[in-house]
Amino acid sequence: MQDERGMTLIELLAVVVILSILMMIATISVIEVIKKSRDRAFVATAYTLYEAARLHVGAQKVEFLTPNESEILTYEQLVADGVLEGIIDPYTSKRLPPNDDSYVIVTKQSDGTITYAVCLKGETKQICKQNGVPVDQLSVNDIQDK
Repeated sequence: MQDERGMTLIELLAVVVILSILMMIATISVIEVIKKSRDRAFVATAYTLYEAARLHVGAQKVEFLTPNESEILTYEQLVADGVLEGIIDPYTSKRLPPNDDSYVIVTKQSDGTITYAVCLKGETKQICKQNGVPVDQLSVNDIQDK
């Protein structure tokens, strides 16, 4: 006669436990990937704000700025001037209303070069320091809770 043994209850329980552990590890990994992608999207949004300010400055010709003088271009102003559409917050997926909370500081240096610093405030997170974050230093490490 053939030995037609099925799985015992303990073997079945062991398989279920192993699969549960694998699913838990996979879920944690996916959540971490989503968090990192939202962080990178938030930094990309700050770059978008910078690019809009750069386009605005190019269109407005900043020769009127004297050396070592700064001007603040707000998110609201960039939207009103048509160089930027509303920004979508990657953490909440909601469109941020145009306001003065987010801005770009444009500074004309003594040698005539122009530097930019960004301050972006979303609904739950922000990339902002006292005088903005210089564009060449923007990173996910600058993201803070609001």
